[in-house]
Amino acid sequence: MNRAQTLVIDFEVLNQEAGKPERKMAMQLARKAKKHLFEFSAPADMKGTKSLTLSPTEMYVFLPSFGKVRRIASSVADQGFFGLAYSQTDLTTTAYGARYTATRTGEDATTWKLVLTPKAGVEAPYARIEIAVNKDRKLPGELKYFDAQGKQLKIETRTGYSCEGNVCAPAESRMVDSVKGGQTRLVRKSWQVNAPLPDDRFTKRALEN
Repeated sequence: MNRAQTLVIDFEVLNQEAGKPERKMAMQLARKAKKHLFEFSAPADMKGTKSLTLSPTEMYVFLPSFGKVRRIASSVADQGFFGLAYSQTDLTTTAYGARYTATRTGEDATTWKLVLTPKAGVEAPYARIEIAVNKDRKLPGELKYFDAQGKQLKIETRTGYSCEGNVCAPAESRMVDSVKGGQTRLVRKSWQVNAPLPDDRFTKRALEN
C-alpha cells in the first residue's frame, strides 16, 4: 500500500446519506510519503474545498466560503469527511503496524484473514479491524471496523485492483456506514504514480491558492 513515492488519483465520488438521494462529487487525492492533500472540484458548492493531512494529529481544511485555513481537531478526524461515509482517518490510513497488532485467524484459497487490535498505550480509531487480504496482490479486499463493544461500525470493500509497475490500487472502494446506513463509493477515474510533487504543495499556505 505504500510502494509509491507519490500518488495522484482523481475520483468520482458517489455519496449517499441515509434517506437522501445519491450525490455525485469529484475529488483529487495527492499523496507524498505520509502527507495527503484532498481537493474537491465538483459539485459547485464543494469546488475549491481542500483538506491537508500532515500527520494523524496535524490536519487542516480550507473552505472557499470562509477564505481561511482552519486546523482540524484530531478528536473529529474520525467523523464523516464532508458528509462521506469515510472519515479523514479512513482516507489517510495506509499503514497499520504502528497502531495495531495483527493476528492471522484463518485463510482460504484466495484470502488471509487478519484481526487487528490496538497496541498497548496507543490511541487507535477502531477497537478492532478485521481484514481479508487478497493473496494474489497481498492487499486488502475487505475491512470491517468495530468499536470497543464489538459493534460493527463500517465495512469497506476494495475491488478491481490494477497496477502501474509494482504500485497497485483499487478501481473502486466502497464504505458502508453500518450505524447510520449511508455509503460512499470512490471510483478511480485516472491516476499518476511517482509523478513529481513539490513539497510546498503540502503546506498551509498552498491551501489558500
